[in-house]
Amino acid sequence: MDKVKLKDIADVSSGLSYRRYVDDESQSYKVIVQRSIKKDGILDDFEDIRLKQPKPHYFTRTGDILMKMPYPYDVVCVSQENLVVSDRIAIIRLKKGHNPEFIAHLLTNAHVKKQLYELGSTEKIPHTSIKEIKELELIVPDYEAQVKYGKLLDTINEKIAEDLRLVDYDRNLKEGILNKIWEDAK
Repeated sequence: MDKVKLKDIADVSSGLSYRRYVDDESQSYKVIVQRSIKKDGILDDFEDIRLKQPKPHYFTRTGDILMKMPYPYDVVCVSQENLVVSDRIAIIRLKKGHNPEFIAHLLTNAHVKKQLYELGSTEKIPHTSIKEIKELELIVPDYEAQVKYGKLLDTINEKIAEDLRLVDYDRNLKEGILNKIWEDAK
């Protein structure tokens, strides 16, 4: 296992400050905003915004890792291409020999969160900078181990997502039963 800084294994940059590019006459793009990145590696709920043509750098590529720069520093590994990444989101593009799924999980670990807390601002809503993200120290196993851990952790995340869907279903069922009681009492 190697102890490395993120800047040694990835190119790290920020997303597009898209408000300057808004143009009602231009093409519509799906834009990843803060709420698009959810806990446990979920990416959805994009904004449709008409923008002047952004530079290619701001479009997602398969294997990109995105990290919210304000707390809670949620992280996602991207599988969809050609989405525009907005500002206050770090774009992490790994160099060859590193597994994006594993590194994305690693960036959600308590050790990394502690580093971000120590490096981050002391404002009401803590946030970090690209410079600080580049300095994150990671413990990285060899590539084969990264792939194995990445698959295992993805499977655990899928189970968590399914368990949460079941909890939502049960909550809705409970609420439906209670609503039925109210309706029957009328």
